[in-house]
Amino acid sequence: MDVESVMAELRETVGGEDLERVEECLRILTGEQAPEYLHEDQEPTRLFFPGISALPWHDTAAQPWVAGVEARYGEILAEFTALREGQARFAPYEDLYTKELGWQGWDTYQLYRNGVWTDEAAERCPATRAALDATPHGPRDGMFTILNPGAHITPHTGGVNLLLTAHLPLVVPDGCAITVGDDQRGWEEGKVILFDDSFIHEAWNRGTDRRAVLLWDVWHPELTPVEVRALEFLMPRFQRYFTAA
Repeated sequence: MDVESVMAELRETVGGEDLERVEECLRILTGEQAPEYLHEDQEPTRLFFPGISALPWHDTAAQPWVAGVEARYGEILAEFTALREGQARFAPYEDLYTKELGWQGWDTYQLYRNGVWTDEAAERCPATRAALDATPHGPRDGMFTILNPGAHITPHTGGVNLLLTAHLPLVVPDGCAITVGDDQRGWEEGKVILFDDSFIHEAWNRGTDRRAVLLWDVWHPELTPVEVRALEFLMPRFQRYFTAA
């Protein structure tokens, strides 16, 4: 990836202001500059964006979109329940970067991938789509996820620090928890949690019933609007870069 040509294209596309951190991100990606991680438990090994805070957990009260998602909890839960009762396919979770970990018991229903909604999910889950579209959702995946009894999502990292992971817990039995960094927490039905998955994290269900959450990603709140537009433009190029690497 030629950083100079990419930056020239970006300046023409989104404007020439407020792109210094984007350029630094590109130079770190291509190995021209070394990253300076801010926390020992953070491992944004695929894509590191400089100059934004490194916190394992983020305060949902500081995010204006959270209340709107939580207000639609009942509608979202009803759509999830209808999918389950309608025998919608929940497939074992797998992606390019974590499939070698061999997780068992984590099943997902894909709502969107790379920011694009599936036709089925858009038709069957209109309230969920409306809720997520009202958030600064990022370009990765949105999904309903089920963690079956006995399942353990072992310690791992999402590999990028410019996105945060959001959960809206739908069904939370006893015996379920998540650790991000060295901080273990649980879920409360209907209450959003927000964490940086570039920190090492894990989750488990040691109970006897399924745990279900709505999972999606949002842009890190310290990114500027211009930086988000630039990153949205660059994300397909990043995906090709990661695949080829």
